[in-house]
Formats: sequence, structure tokens, C-alpha cells
Amino acid sequence: MDMTTNLLDRSELQLAYPRPKTIPQQRPWIRANFATTVNGVIQMEGRSFGVSGPPDKTVFRFLRSISDAILVGALTAQAEKYASPIPEPHSPKAPLLVVATNSLNIEDSHKIFNEESPPLIATSNATFEAYPSKIERLSHRARFVAFGNRSIDFPQLFSYLRSQGITTLLCEGGPKLVSQLLIAELVDEICLTISPRIGNGTPTGFTNIGSSTPIEMHLESSFEVDGYLFCRYMIAR
Repeated sequence: MDMTTNLLDRSELQLAYPRPKTIPQQRPWIRANFATTVNGVIQMEGRSFGVSGPPDKTVFRFLRSISDAILVGALTAQAEKYASPIPEPHSPKAPLLVVATNSLNIEDSHKIFNEESPPLIATSNATFEAYPSKIERLSHRARFVAFGNRSIDFPQLFSYLRSQGITTLLCEGGPKLVSQLLIAELVDEICLTISPRIGNGTPTGFTNIGSSTPIEMHLESSFEVDGYLFCRYMIAR
């Protein structure tokens, strides 16, 4: 499928990224979205900005607009200067921002803490015990919920989100978080943008599963826009 930036409209994107036909009963459908250069660099100068481009940003916003929630690790949220999502055109409301952290090492002044649109901070019982005053201080700007004792129990988190009506979840990283979810067989779909450049910096790839069993996928669809290759992979079950 070939598209140009001018033709990259909502109707085209709905065909390229359809809603899943079946939603798991115990958790949302989980879609991971990443951009990488041809040589596997996902960040330049500490951010994904140099990897991305106008077509990728359009897809990025569209995937957010069709998701009930966005999951991101705290380190990525800080490095990428996250803020509370805003509703996109054609979307009745903004997706819920879910920030995963076991350390709560997030500045109080960070833009994710928003009284009008508080994120869900997913953490552990150990974090509640270690940072009671910080949680109390920010309780009007974020909702803190523990899932697991020493670290986040992701199946427990996803079961909770499903019980709250979240059926589609977009995971935006970082690599460590996506790797955890892939190893635990909690990812259904990977949307990968391959940028038409060779990046400087260290090629890390978007995930590293170490010595875990290789994960098989099949290419569901792909298209090219202005040199950017958009691939949609389904995890083989």
C-alpha cells in the first residue's frame, strides 16, 4: 500500500490499523508502537524526536486517538516530556495515561501530574510504603494504585484496566517495559515505523528479550509514506 502525506487521512489509517476483532476477556488488547532508524537507533540525544518525522507523528496521533489508554514507563515519560493526552479530532475523549514506575522517581513539577486530567500511576505496595508523603502530596494530581508487592504485577494491572472499561491499550515504551510485556506474552500487536535514515548513537533496537524464547510474529500489513515504512505485526500465539 502506497500513501502520500496528503493522503494519510483518518479513513486510510482506519484501514491500516483496524480495531481488533476480538478483545481478551482478562485484559485489554495491547498494541506497542515504536519508531526506529534502519540501523536500530530509537533515540538521538536522548529522545525519539530525531527518529520520527511528519508521517510517523500522524500515525502516532491516530493510534492514540483509537486507544482507551496509553501505557508508558516513568523514565520514558520524563525523557520524552510527556503530558496528559488531549482528545484528537473525531475522538470523544482523551485516552487515560498510565505511567508504570517502581521507584516513583518523577519530579513533582512534571507535566504528567494534572489535576484536570490525572493519570493513573501504576506502582507496587513497596512504593507506597517507601513514598507515602509524596503520594499524599500528589494525590489530587494523579491516581496512585499498587499492583503487586515488590514490583508491578502487569497481569493484575491489565485486569484492573479491563474491569474499568479499557479494551484497547497502546504501549509507547520504553524498551525495558515492552521487553517485559513481550516476555510475559502480554502484547498482541507491534506497530513499527522504520525511519529512512541511519541514526547516530547506539543501536539498541526497540526491545531486548535476552535469552528468552524467540517470539514469532507475522506481518499483517505495511505501507510507505515519504520514505517511512510502517509495519504492523501480529504476535503469533
